[in-house]
Amino acid sequence: MGSEDQTGSSAEQPGADQQDTNGRSSRREQAARARELGERWIGQLQEMIDQAGRQAGPVLRDVAAKAAELAAVAAENAGPVAHKAASVTEHVGDRLAARSKDLAADLRRAAEAARAQAAQGAEPPAEESRPDEGPKA
Repeated sequence: MGSEDQTGSSAEQPGADQQDTNGRSSRREQAARARELGERWIGQLQEMIDQAGRQAGPVLRDVAAKAAELAAVAAENAGPVAHKAASVTEHVGDRLAARSKDLAADLRRAAEAARAQAAQGAEPPAEESRPDEGPKA
């Protein structure tokens, strides 16, 4: 009995070694195939990226040219609008300056009149003595 156990176990060991070796080589082969497949995919992906770059270059140049043309048209159209805005601003500025000069002259006259009345000993008019009220229109 003891010799049969040794013979049986010795017969199983070479088979186990073969399975272990086959399992390792199978895994190695699978890893090598996976690596090869991955490298092939990366190569294909790189080729697709390169091709897209080659095809996109002219398209991007066309888009940039169109954007430059649109910017030129916008600048041409903005010129007259800017001139018109400047002209309107000039007229509004002139009117505002004239009104400001008139207001300053009125304020100076009122101040001079108040000083003259104060020098004569008279009280200033009731309207001017109430600073809490807003300006009268």
